Amino acid sequence: MVTEQATLIIKQDLVSEFVVAIGEAFPLLINNAGYLSHQLMQSIEFPNHFLLIVQWATLEDHVNGFIGSSQFSKWEQRIKHFFSEEPTVLHYYMIQ
Repeated sequence: MVTEQATLIIKQDLVSEFVVAIGEAFPLLINNAGYLSHQLMQSIEFPNHFLLIVQWATLEDHVNGFIGSSQFSKWEQRIKHFFSEEPTVLHYYMIQ
């Protein structure tokens, strides 16, 4: 399992609209091979900062599957204009 962590910084005047838009866009994420789960968190100190955590079966499911799909293009079209800067995306795996 791989955890994707995306830090999303949203234009301050669009935070409420972003929350609605990403909620409507989640089916584009969920309906992909290797998708396991997701969480969206909003910062208390900086309400325009969000943390999106997505669990994928493999790194390839995210990078080659979702990002390489038409679903990702639709995902980006729905939420990209809310970003005040490019998201930072990192991938993690469990160390046992």
